[in-house]
Amino acid sequence: MHPRTERRLHIPGRRKSRLVVTLALACVSILLAACSSGPQGDATASQVGGPAQTSATYPGALLFPRAYPKPDVTLTDTSETPYNIAADTSHRITLVYFGYTHCPDLCPLNMATAAAAIRELPKSDRSRVTMVFVTTDPDRDTPSVIRTWLDHFDSNFIGLDGSIEQIRQAEARTGIPLSFAEHSSQPGASYAVVHAGYVLVYTQDNHSHLEFPAEISVAQESHDLATLLQHGWQR
Repeated sequence: MHPRTERRLHIPGRRKSRLVVTLALACVSILLAACSSGPQGDATASQVGGPAQTSATYPGALLFPRAYPKPDVTLTDTSETPYNIAADTSHRITLVYFGYTHCPDLCPLNMATAAAAIRELPKSDRSRVTMVFVTTDPDRDTPSVIRTWLDHFDSNFIGLDGSIEQIRQAEARTGIPLSFAEHSSQPGASYAVVHAGYVLVYTQDNHSHLEFPAEISVAQESHDLATLLQHGWQR
C-alpha cells in the first residue's frame, strides 16, 4: 500500500475561501510535518515493492515502485448518476483523490493545487485532464455538499460518493490505505477522517505510476501534467 496518510490538524475554523487555501500553500511543509504519521506508517515508510522514488522527468512527483491499474469501481457522481472510474476516464490523464469536504488542511490544499496546475495548461489541454474526488466521509458528504465544495476549486472536477463498503473497495483497488473515521465519544461531536493525503496520477495506459504529494508546487504539477500529455508515461 502507498504509505502516506493524513491525520486531523488542530487548526480552528474551516477554510472556505480560495484565498485561504492559496495561502496554505506557503505553509505546506508545516502541515506535512504534522500529518505524516498515522496507523499505516509515516511518510517515509516502504511501499509495495520498495520506497517511492523521485524523478527529474516529473519534478515534485513521487514514482511508485509498481503500477496500479485504474479501479474498475462504480460510484455515484454529484448528479446522482453512476460513474465508473476506469470506464469513464479510460485512456485519459486522470487524477484521483480520496478525501472529505470537512477536511481542514490537505484536502483543500490538494484540490487548490490541482485546479491551479490545470489552469496553467494550454486551453486545448485542460479538457484532457480529469480530476476525480472520492469522498471518504459519505455520512456528511452528500452529492450537493460535494458539488458546492468542488466548485470552489473547479466546476469541472468530478465528485463521487457511495457506501462505505464501495469506497473502501475503490481504495483497496488503488493500493492506498483504507480510510477510517475518528469518531468522538460525545454524541453529535465533529470528527476527522484519516485518509491518504496525496493525489494518484493515472496515465494514458490506465495505470498509476506516480503520485502528486501535497507539497508539490503548482508549477511542478502543471509541468508534470504537460509532460504526460505530450509524451505519455516515461519512467
